[in-house]
Amino acid sequence: MSSNITIQRICEHCGNEFTARTTKTRYCSKKCNSAAYKQNKRQTKINGSITETLQKILPPIKDKETLTVSETALFLGVSKRTVYNWLNNGTIKGTRFSNNKVLFLKEDLLSIFKQNKAYEHPTPTERKPITEFYTIDEIKGKFNIGTTWAFKIIRENNIPKTKIGGKTHVSKKHIDNYFKKKRDDVSKITEWYTVNEAMAKYDLSRDAVYNRIYENAIPKQRIGKYVKISKLHFDELFIMRR
Repeated sequence: MSSNITIQRICEHCGNEFTARTTKTRYCSKKCNSAAYKQNKRQTKINGSITETLQKILPPIKDKETLTVSETALFLGVSKRTVYNWLNNGTIKGTRFSNNKVLFLKEDLLSIFKQNKAYEHPTPTERKPITEFYTIDEIKGKFNIGTTWAFKIIRENNIPKTKIGGKTHVSKKHIDNYFKKKRDDVSKITEWYTVNEAMAKYDLSRDAVYNRIYENAIPKQRIGKYVKISKLHFDELFIMRR
């Protein structure tokens, strides 16, 4: 039996508005209905594959006392990068057996939740207004960098800036803190790696070495045609204490 009902609905696939003749119509056309069906079937297969993978992986983790980085990431529900970050800042403890093998005691991971205090919402702190600024030229002159590199530092570190008289002015405090962290005590550093030496010792690619330098603000300097990296600061990334 045909229906005289007309109702305005939104297609669940394409999002366009259409006129439906029943209250149960979900799609504006046969094409959208077919596309939605295929999409649902595909997602069902993906979900099934994920479930199957987890069923194969989780039981071994459940029964193991020590976990690899990948297993620890899965166990804690975080990424491998987060595991390494927590390892480097002391949030979790692990033991390095070789350049490519770090193991964690599951008992130590579980103890974190017993030791930590209940979550407390951080109290917002009142921000002091910024009153001292550098111009870009002052940053270039003081820290011996180029214009492109100066703006890269400002952008990637979200350093506050403003326009004064048509020129870009940057927070002096934030710039000083950035370079202090990068270059603090560089004059006292006596042992350095070349990039090639760091690559060979820790079995890293050149990009991986530079990523660690920039992500961890490791002091470096150019000596002749070589970039030298602080041996002390770079080694600290790979010292894991139980």
